[in-house]
Amino acid sequence: MQYIAEKIIVWHKSSGRHDLPWQKTQDPYRIWISEIMLQQTQVSSVIPYFKKFIKEFPTVDKLASADEDLVMRHWSGLGYYRRAKFILQTAKIIVDSYQSKFPINVDELINLPGIGKSTAGAICAFAFGGIEPIMDANVKRVFCRFYGIREWSGKAKTQKYLWNLAHENLPSKDIKIYTQALMDLGATICKGRQPDCLNCPLQRKCESFKLNLCQVIPAKKPKKTIPTKQVNVLIVEVNDQILLKKRREASVWEGLWSLPEIQEFSYIEKWLQDLWGATPFNLVKQGQHLAIFSHYKLQINFNYIVLTERINKNTPRDFLWVNRAELSNAGIPTPVKRLLRDI
Repeated sequence: MQYIAEKIIVWHKSSGRHDLPWQKTQDPYRIWISEIMLQQTQVSSVIPYFKKFIKEFPTVDKLASADEDLVMRHWSGLGYYRRAKFILQTAKIIVDSYQSKFPINVDELINLPGIGKSTAGAICAFAFGGIEPIMDANVKRVFCRFYGIREWSGKAKTQKYLWNLAHENLPSKDIKIYTQALMDLGATICKGRQPDCLNCPLQRKCESFKLNLCQVIPAKKPKKTIPTKQVNVLIVEVNDQILLKKRREASVWEGLWSLPEIQEFSYIEKWLQDLWGATPFNLVKQGQHLAIFSHYKLQINFNYIVLTERINKNTPRDFLWVNRAELSNAGIPTPVKRLLRDI
């Protein structure tokens, strides 16, 4: 057995994580949901969402038949909302094309929406015992430090090298323990900012430890200026209800309910006229709210208006009135929830 595999499998028995809610199952459905949720999201944040999601959608058939709004509502707050759309698409494919049974090999899994090579490897390893590598952020950090890789792991050449190392280090047995141990070692010992090298089972042969480079490796992503985008939104209220609009265009919030956007605030009267005819209102507040994403910042400029008369006409398609008390449970982006909470 390879050195890394041998050491971390032994280490995991006494020091790894054994009580995560998706660990005590071989159900590929639950493993898949957990792996998608864990993409770019910390374990502590995922646990309550995973439990709530599985309670509502206990099987792939239940998920495949679910309304998109309900799925998005249970994902609201986790971020990266395209993941929720992908899992709904994938659930439908598995039910319709695979008779509700998950594919058991990487080549088929990576053809499903939202499942990449690493996620496919984790599903194969945990659900089917397949000898397949993974390469999440924790695993990249472990390999970069152990082998003393000084290049940024996002470079195509470096990624290819890391995948080769991942294949070379695969054990011939105990793949489930090994895969979980790699994740756990990166998450709890070989951490990004304060690695606990003295308790690391790989310390003796770790190149970064021997050369005192653990604070330098892995190399940071080259910095880029984060652009700031702007959007104008309306907070429209009447009778303690807030007007929401379904986001159907391709965007970070696609499929969620959000605040209606407007090109210029000077167009408010015309915007209301187009929806319901002449609609009197009072302007209550103007302001800005900043939302920060991984690749850009979004400055949300808002006008908060209260309609002074009840609307007796039908609500147009893609619009929805939601009681203030129910906003926290709606499928609304977290920055928008915070804005509505603060006004």
